[in-house]
Amino acid sequence: MWSCGARRSTTAKQAADPAANGAAQGYVGAMPTLYWKSTCTTCREVRSALRARFPDMVEKNYSKEPLTAAEVRTMTQAAGGVAEVINTTHAIYKENGWKASLPDVETFVAAAVNEVNLLRRPILLRDDGKKAWVHKACLGATL
Repeated sequence: MWSCGARRSTTAKQAADPAANGAAQGYVGAMPTLYWKSTCTTCREVRSALRARFPDMVEKNYSKEPLTAAEVRTMTQAAGGVAEVINTTHAIYKENGWKASLPDVETFVAAAVNEVNLLRRPILLRDDGKKAWVHKACLGATL
């Protein structure tokens, strides 16, 4: 298990060949971060598949290590907004009437930090924080 922020070392071959480290055309950078929950079956399946494509991927199991407000904010913005990352089956979503009117980013961030199950999962975040994939869309991620 890799701790948050820790990166596995990159081989010379990976550094020289973007395809070898999972990078696709366009953006070439360090490895993405997968935010996942170990009790989630979809997370475990996606994690397993992504490890083959991104062997140096950073992983954060947020059932064991809490998310920060900055992490939730970055994921939300990179995914395209609250609508992309909010779990619409969660009781808080329903109780607050967020189906009719989604919360603003800061309200959502505060709520998700306190109740991580408000996030759809898993979330794969590009290392520059500008692009994120949610749920099974992670499997089609191109960096």
